[in-house]
Amino acid sequence: MGKKATFVLDEGVMENAKEIVKKGLFKSMNSFVETAIKDKLERIKKEWIKNAIIDASKDPLFLSDITEIEKDFEHADFEEAEK
Repeated sequence: MGKKATFVLDEGVMENAKEIVKKGLFKSMNSFVETAIKDKLERIKKEWIKNAIIDASKDPLFLSDITEIEKDFEHADFEEAEK
């Protein structure tokens, strides 16, 4: 079961949301709002991950570790590892 919350939304946003629900794209306003929030949360998480990768790509210590790991696996025989 979900948790109840109250929000104040811009009148235009509310009218647009009601129209979408009325057209049957979502079973209810709750479903529409929950889906919208989940989608936004997912986009934010992806943005955080992207920024972390960008930051890591500029970190000399991280890049040094990657180079060292690549050297460690340079001569690994992946065909033998699969057997």
